[in-house]
Amino acid sequence: MLPILSLIVLIPLIAAALTLLTKTKEQARTLAIVATSAVLLLTTYLYSNFDSSIADNQFVEYVQWVPSLGISYHLGVDGISMPLILLNAIVIPLLILFTWNDDRKSPNKFYALILATQGAVIGVFCSLDFFLFYVFWELTLIPLFFMVSIWGGPKKHHASIKFFIYTHVASLVMLLGIFALYFAAWDMTGTPSFDMPYLLNQFQFIESGIAKDFIFLALLFGFIVKIPTFPFHSWLPDAYTEAPTAGSVLFVMLKIGGYGLFKIMLPILPFTTSPNMMITILAVLGSISIIYGAFLALAQKDLKKMIAYSSMSHMGFVTLGAAGLVSLSVSGAMFQQFSHGLILSIMFMSCGIINNVTGTRIINDLGGLAQKMPKLAVLMVLSFMASLGLPGLSGFIAEVSVLAGAFVNLPAYVIIALVAIVITAAYHLWALQRAMFGVYNERFGNVVDINVYQTMSMGIIAILVIYFGLNPSPVLDMMLTNSEYIVSLAAVMGV
Repeated sequence: MLPILSLIVLIPLIAAALTLLTKTKEQARTLAIVATSAVLLLTTYLYSNFDSSIADNQFVEYVQWVPSLGISYHLGVDGISMPLILLNAIVIPLLILFTWNDDRKSPNKFYALILATQGAVIGVFCSLDFFLFYVFWELTLIPLFFMVSIWGGPKKHHASIKFFIYTHVASLVMLLGIFALYFAAWDMTGTPSFDMPYLLNQFQFIESGIAKDFIFLALLFGFIVKIPTFPFHSWLPDAYTEAPTAGSVLFVMLKIGGYGLFKIMLPILPFTTSPNMMITILAVLGSISIIYGAFLALAQKDLKKMIAYSSMSHMGFVTLGAAGLVSLSVSGAMFQQFSHGLILSIMFMSCGIINNVTGTRIINDLGGLAQKMPKLAVLMVLSFMASLGLPGLSGFIAEVSVLAGAFVNLPAYVIIALVAIVITAAYHLWALQRAMFGVYNERFGNVVDINVYQTMSMGIIAILVIYFGLNPSPVLDMMLTNSEYIVSLAAVMGV
């Protein structure tokens, strides 16, 4: 059988190395669009042959790597990873199209970093061996660090170092959890193995409650910092804001923290010594992230920083939905990751264009841009409406599912999250009104609307936001199957 998962991981990584050897912008961008288009075609084939009715891993590839240590090359996809691979496969070639006419230094390095990020992120989603998982997990840090530190804004060095320190420290704590699980299973069975499904199954048989809770909390720490969740969120506004537009979109594609919640944390949560306490921790962190992020977004004067804090608020729904532990809330949280990736891509692209044509992102300094940039105005309004949860768009489906599902077990936390909806609507509408409508600021001169490449890339994503808002089943069905399996594990243990 064709090793399709290996191909969608290796094609962008190999293309990244080849792109570094190119001499011109045309060569670099052409190689990048060809490689990412190939990933999209292979992912489309993967999706069309994916069976949404089963929760098991599919398209599995397995080869022993270092048998003496239990390390294997083990890949596979399920209903948790498949939508996120699809999201990356769709958005990344559109991102390259968006930057087609950009004039920047070292275009070969720029496109190589985009390709390396795509390969590493998809590698995380495909890995079924903890060693391989961690290699790809750490690999995601490197291209994003250089993306911010080379092409970022005035505070790019501070932002890139802060991002690296936060996420690397969290990764090291997560690695301690992986090793603790690895050695605990080795002691019980006498067989070393980093195989992810095997180790997650062995977790329930660990006798020491202290060891169980340490493993769970160490793994959880690595994931919630990456999401990011309050109070480990402060790297996000700096990194998102200082990154170039392409870098901001790549950060949005970095859904590996939320993925870890569903793939690793929820299946072992019922077997911890205090599962209800762990659920409470997730619920508290999720609800605080939602409302705290919304208030921070409301206070911002910088449009891009406002979008960054709104991202934190919306990702809080992922944590809250996971804590809800009912099929509707868990699948809604999974769908929130997919929807959030589409919506925030348009929002960051819009903000980048505004900054390029006006030279500012300060909301009160803008005004009336819709008169000069009608195409941008339409796309930006649609993305903002989707972000605040307008019915008929993908953001509504995700958040309503989380709130309705989580209310069954966590009504108090859902009520807290409901308060944030009003705040969310306020800062979205406030920013739109001042930036795009009203009296045009004549000091900007005769600005030009978005070009054909930007229109195509943002327009296709906008169409998907509408499509999945009206018909979420093509991705939601996969998520439902796995969420039902996760909830059934909790039900068996009486959680």
